[in-house]
Amino acid sequence: MARTRTVVAVLPAYNLEKGIAEIVRRTQPFVDHVLVTADASKDATAAAARAAGAIVPEPEMVRGKGFALIKGIEATRALKPDVVIVMDSDGQHLPEEIPVLLAPFEKGAVDMVVGSRMLGTLRTSTINKFGNFGLKCISFAVTWRWLTDTESGFRAFRAEKLYQLKLTSRGYEIESELLLRALHARFKVEEVPIHVPFAVPGVTVWDGFKVGWYKIKNGLKLRLGMEL
Repeated sequence: MARTRTVVAVLPAYNLEKGIAEIVRRTQPFVDHVLVTADASKDATAAAARAAGAIVPEPEMVRGKGFALIKGIEATRALKPDVVIVMDSDGQHLPEEIPVLLAPFEKGAVDMVVGSRMLGTLRTSTINKFGNFGLKCISFAVTWRWLTDTESGFRAFRAEKLYQLKLTSRGYEIESELLLRALHARFKVEEVPIHVPFAVPGVTVWDGFKVGWYKIKNGLKLRLGMEL
């Protein structure tokens, strides 16, 4: 299907000098611009991404996926995209599946498309699968919206709707904040299947508890009209 919208992919990258160029080159055929944020990287991730043709905002020595993702989203404004895709840079999200995430925007009114590993393929431990199910239940309890994969970081947003979200997280909780704020704002959401090409370790049990607590605390704040 021919693309009729301007699409920018945002890839936060940390110390990925050896692999970022390949990911950038694989992403380029499916989007108009690839934007890489390489903040706090101690290697030549930024230089490698630029050499491969990515737009790379000047890196800062501030660590955290949330900081990098928010910075990347803000940087896309100058490119005036219709759709912003956020994805990981370590290869677990296949750039070749970007058209799958874009298809719902061509078919009808949708604000966010989530790449669901549960509808496709997820290779991880049994305990992490149980953990993912528990986090899905928590997300449902605080939003009354059921998704098959609430922890996926491979998502596409209608840009004008994404820019309305007031994002503040600085660490990995940014994925939960993006989802909670989008669902609270009543985004029209569609899930599509994606496939993870290799086994991912997932988070630790303790990290899973922290994510769950973040969802409970901040999901309830949003429902009560409180600031995060």
